[in-house]
Amino acid sequence: MKNYFKTSWYYLMILAIGVAFTACETENFSTESSQDNKDFTIEEAYPGETGKLHDIYLDGEESITVEKHGKDDFFVLEGDMLVYKDDSDPNRSVGRTGGRWPNATVYYEIQNGMPNQKRITDAIRHWESKTALRFVKRTNQGAYIFFQKGSGCSSFVGRTGRRQAINLADGCSTGSTIHEIGHAIGLYHEQSRKDRDNYINVLFQNIEAGKEHNFQTYVQRNRDGNEFTNSLDFGSIMMYSPRSFSKNGQPTITRKNGSSYSTQRSGLSNADVQGVNKMYPRNNPPPTSGKIINLKGNNGKYVSSENGNKPMNCNRGRVGGWERFTVVDAGGGKIALKGNNGKYVSSEGGNKPINCNRNRIGSLEKFELVSRGGNKYAIKDKNGRYMSSENGNKAMNWNRTRIGSWEEFIISGL
Repeated sequence: MKNYFKTSWYYLMILAIGVAFTACETENFSTESSQDNKDFTIEEAYPGETGKLHDIYLDGEESITVEKHGKDDFFVLEGDMLVYKDDSDPNRSVGRTGGRWPNATVYYEIQNGMPNQKRITDAIRHWESKTALRFVKRTNQGAYIFFQKGSGCSSFVGRTGRRQAINLADGCSTGSTIHEIGHAIGLYHEQSRKDRDNYINVLFQNIEAGKEHNFQTYVQRNRDGNEFTNSLDFGSIMMYSPRSFSKNGQPTITRKNGSSYSTQRSGLSNADVQGVNKMYPRNNPPPTSGKIINLKGNNGKYVSSENGNKPMNCNRGRVGGWERFTVVDAGGGKIALKGNNGKYVSSEGGNKPINCNRNRIGSLEKFELVSRGGNKYAIKDKNGRYMSSENGNKAMNWNRTRIGSWEEFIISGL
C-alpha cells in the first residue's frame, strides 16, 4: 500500500558538491581514524536495519521509494536523510530555494547531556571557518537544528521551518557531524548527481535487497536540480563509500573504469567551499561609509578606542567620544573603523592587544562584519581571526579562531 504526500521541491534539489581535502588544514580538531580517507561504513539513521518501503508522491508527480522505521513520523531517504510526512504543508516554503537558511544564519541547540559535544562544536567551527554560514545558539527561534543522541547519524535536508534533528550516535565522528550539517544546510549525496553515470558505475547486483532506492539519481526520480561543481568528486564528504549497502562485501560503486576509490570524512575542501558559497554567497556588503557606530560586548560594556593612547578595552558603561567609531569602506566588502582621534583600528595581526593608532588603512586595518542575527556581529580580520572583548577583564585581542560570546558585539548605528 502506498502512502502519498507532497513535499517541497528542495528535497530533490541536487546540491551535492565535490569535496577533496588538503593536508594543510588549519583546524586542529580530530576525527575518527576509521573514517579518514578510508572505505568506511556510511552514515545511516538506523545502521543495519531496513525499514518498511513506501512509495511517496512528491508534488503530486512521480513517486520515489523511501523507508519507514517503526512509529517515526518521518521517512528515511538515502540512508541518513530524513523527510517529514507533513512537509507538504502549504504554509511551508516551496521551490528551489525553499530549503536555504536566511542570511546564511543557522540557529541550533544541543541536547542537555549530549555525549562528546566537542565533535559538534568542532564541526560548527569548521563550517564557519570555510564558508559564509554562521551558527548561532537558539534563543526563541522556531526554525533551528537540534543536535541530539540517536541510533545512528542522520539529518533532515535543508531548512524545514521548525525544529529539525541532527541525530548522532556515540560512534558518529566529527567528520560525520560535518557531513550531517551538510545535509541540514541543503546538500544531498554526491553520487546522486544527475551526471553521475559519466563518472561511476553502480553495481546493483551487489546492493542489499531493499536498499536499491538509495542509489537513484534525481533524474531517475523525475526531478532536475542544480550542480554547483563541474564534475563528481570522489573525495566529497557527501560521497558514498565504494561498498555502501553491500550485501556481499563487494563494491557497490566503482569508477567508470572499474577501479575503486577512497572516501573521507576529514573536512571541507576548496571545491566544497566553492559550491556552498554559491548557495550561500558572501554577500554582506559593508555599511554605508561614514556611519558612526558603537559596539557593545556581551558583558554589556562598550568598546573604547582609548583615544589611541593604549590598547583598546571593552569596559565602558556609557558611550562617549572614545566609544564612537566611523565606518569606512575599505573595498572588497571590507570595512575599516576610524576612532574619534582620526586613527584607524588595527588587529595587530593577532600578535598583541589591538590599538586605534594607525594613520592609514593597511591589510591589518581591513575587517569583515559577520552577521550573527539582528544587530549582533562578529568582526573578522584578514587572518580569519575574530576580535574578542575579553569580557572587559583585560585589553582586547584579535586572536580567536571561533565565535563565542566574547566575540559577538551589538553594533548600534548601522
